[in-house]
Amino acid sequence: GLVLDPDGRGFAAISDAGVWMTGKIVYDRERPKGIAEARLGPILASNGQPVRRNRDRDAEAMTLIEGTASRGSVLVAFEQNHRIGRFDIDRNGLSKPRHYLELPSEMKKKRRGDGFEAVAVLSGGRWKGSPVAFAEHMPDGNGHHRGWIWINGKPQGFRLADIGGFSITDAASLPDGSLLVLERRFRWLEGVKMRMRLLHKDEIRPDAVITGETLLDVAMGHQIDNMEAIAVHRDPNGETVLTIMSDDNFNSFIQRTILLQFTLRSAEAVQAR
Repeated sequence: GLVLDPDGRGFAAISDAGVWMTGKIVYDRERPKGIAEARLGPILASNGQPVRRNRDRDAEAMTLIEGTASRGSVLVAFEQNHRIGRFDIDRNGLSKPRHYLELPSEMKKKRRGDGFEAVAVLSGGRWKGSPVAFAEHMPDGNGHHRGWIWINGKPQGFRLADIGGFSITDAASLPDGSLLVLERRFRWLEGVKMRMRLLHKDEIRPDAVITGETLLDVAMGHQIDNMEAIAVHRDPNGETVLTIMSDDNFNSFIQRTILLQFTLRSAEAVQAR
């Protein structure tokens, strides 16, 4: 998971190994070229001690609620032991959890695996301030991906139509309340693919089945890997920048941890920076 400051420099990230990282992205003009001031630490349990069990530390997504990546509040989504917790973040890193969102009924019944993989807070529109989350691969009876929106603290379900057997890996809100959804597909014979869909703000509502608009659909012929995190900011020119990051699954022999940025030129296309 990844969150960025409004200027796209300060960041906070979490790992499915139960670790947080903060720092700054260094730019060469508009292109990211490295990371500075990086700090690491363990995600804490409610007792203030580092989370120990693997099933408890599998953090998969993070979104900013208020403030900045260096002083604010975030939501962190976990799978295996399914939960979404609110944490504060400051110069000491990530606090212990302040509270957890109410679980959807489907998640209360689910035992392990393929749980929460994406979380965002809508930045505008009718449901401004409402958290939204998706399961990685938890289809309903029609094969649609399950998603939830928390309205007045209560989770209400909606669906994202499956296209081509991709899994959801993260989501981020645009300023108007529309939602970007990052997806991944892996097959041994074709490698990894990445897709980005736009869900318009007026489509997002309880009980909806949403297809959205495909902005980007690429395969191994491009510089991608196992892309699992997405964040949004505005550059000095006022353009919307999408930052995505991969997870190498601790397998540096065949995978990479990479960070890519794109400029959202319009609702129809994204352009690599």
